[in-house]
Amino acid sequence: MKNKSFSYEIERFFDYFVNELKLTNKSKYTIISYNTTIRSFVNFLRQYEKTLTFENLKKIDIINFLEYKNLVLEKHTELEMSSKKLYITHLKTFFTFINENLDSEIKVSSIFKINIKIPKRTPKGVESNDVKILEEYLSNIKLDSYLKVRTSMILKILLYSGARRGELEALKTKDFIEDGKLFIINTIGKGNKERILYTPIKYIQKELEFYKKHNIKHIAATKTGKVMDGSHIYRFLNGIYKKIGIKYSGAHILRHTFAKSMLAKDVNIVTVQELLGHASIQTTMIYANPNQREVQKAYLDTLR
Repeated sequence: MKNKSFSYEIERFFDYFVNELKLTNKSKYTIISYNTTIRSFVNFLRQYEKTLTFENLKKIDIINFLEYKNLVLEKHTELEMSSKKLYITHLKTFFTFINENLDSEIKVSSIFKINIKIPKRTPKGVESNDVKILEEYLSNIKLDSYLKVRTSMILKILLYSGARRGELEALKTKDFIEDGKLFIINTIGKGNKERILYTPIKYIQKELEFYKKHNIKHIAATKTGKVMDGSHIYRFLNGIYKKIGIKYSGAHILRHTFAKSMLAKDVNIVTVQELLGHASIQTTMIYANPNQREVQKAYLDTLR
């Protein structure tokens, strides 16, 4: 096997690196993402012709790793370019950690000086016609079984609160507090930080009552009481989308839909930042790009 010794060292350091990620309260999805990148890098090393050490690692080796990923995945899309950027970020952070714990020095800044530019795009939410299909589906669900109640509850929370998938996993019935017309929902957000979600009581009151009546503690629970993990939620949502005839995937598309709907109603950008739990307003600003119809209207107004 090629690079057996170097691969072993990478895996050894990665175990320590994961401990640091946990100590600094990185989310489980961040840790999973790093794990995917480093495991791929180790697989690359095991078939790489060049014998590598920490001292002779070069930029060309990282470029060859990215090409290896291209060949394995056989993807040539914009998403794949964003993945390349993520791989570089992960590896640079990981090798910086290794560098802090080695007697010799890895030239991290020059090795990972690879600039991949990704076109900026406004995140797409569910199209308005498809939102209507989704809302019609929700209005017609008969809440006569747990699985139907859970479907309604999960979709409504994602669509009307802007919750992340990881936040949904952590939600329990005890986290819902009535305040006027709203449920104030306490949850654990990105970076293991506490944050608050809001959902109108009228949207999910019947569902929450069902959970409490049947002593179901977790919102995203299976029939056997186990908490659904991220991949389970992903498959569950994709099954719903397919069933009602709309072409989307995962939970994040509903978060985008929530963000865009708030801005369309002229909600202050700082308030939207708080609703989404963004650490930086720059992240929220990517939703604020005007659509082409608004641009055309503004241009026509200048001609009057």
